[in-house]
Amino acid sequence: MRRLLFRIIHDIALMMDRQLRERAPQPRAGVLDSQTIKAPAACERGYDANKKITGRKRHIAVDTDGRLLMLNLTAVSISDSAGAQKVLDALKQRWH
Repeated sequence: MRRLLFRIIHDIALMMDRQLRERAPQPRAGVLDSQTIKAPAACERGYDANKKITGRKRHIAVDTDGRLLMLNLTAVSISDSAGAQKVLDALKQRWH
């Protein structure tokens, strides 16, 4: 329930901010990136052999002005393309 309430507040604030900047209320384009972070005590984690890091990976989507649209945390062993696909699928459901 709290997560849903936070999502609603976030989305309304995002749309209001976009309208104040004379943009369409719903984003039409965005940027997607990932970051590997060390998290030795996290419940869900993995090992990235390329970076030699045990931890998690953040997949973040922002609109073209840098406003947060979506965030997904995964084990670092998940590939960037698989994590990005989850974020894109969630974005399609949330922002038609």
